[in-house]
Amino acid sequence: MASKESKPNLTHAQVSELVIRLYGLTESEIRPLPSYDDQNAYVCVSDGGEYVLKVMNSGDSQNPTLLELQTHAMNFLHSKGLPAQTAIPTKTGQLMSLEEIDCGCGLQKYLVRLLTYLPGTTVAKIPSSPNILYQVGKMAATMDKVFQEMEHPNLHVLQRENFIWSLSSIPLLEQYLPVMDGDPMQEVVSKVIAQYQAQYSEAFIVEGNT
Repeated sequence: MASKESKPNLTHAQVSELVIRLYGLTESEIRPLPSYDDQNAYVCVSDGGEYVLKVMNSGDSQNPTLLELQTHAMNFLHSKGLPAQTAIPTKTGQLMSLEEIDCGCGLQKYLVRLLTYLPGTTVAKIPSSPNILYQVGKMAATMDKVFQEMEHPNLHVLQRENFIWSLSSIPLLEQYLPVMDGDPMQEVVSKVIAQYQAQYSEAFIVEGNT
């Protein structure tokens, strides 16, 4: 998780300047998109093209090897026919550009990428249904299968200890359950965590005995 100081907060003018200087594109519309600890902006240019300018937080921007691998992974998924964004090269042919920008906390370095835009509605805004959940699971399984074929010399950088987004970190969610007091989903989440722990322990025992 990025600190307040490391999360970028570019102004409309700063986003526009990056789009023009790095990609030679003239924007006709810029609007913010949801983000966790980076900054995402929807960019529509004068010829009608749609993009997402993604500015990484200054912490992750210090790990260009990981971000290069992430970019490679998106391109790989796209090459296999999956609906994945791809990075647009800068005017100098780079897929990422390290920029020194002042977002109100002094000059910091941020890695910038311009990605293709995927129109649609996020899952969070769609009423949940068995079919929707099935489709989400099917897509996740398809991605997992495709990734088994991906090769890259820096795959080892994905092995990050205590990475909060890893499935192995699911038990860590237990400490946040009190936040859901009164929420009917609390029991569901609690059962999912318990089920994961039980299955993980069982798998670990089986693997240890083989």
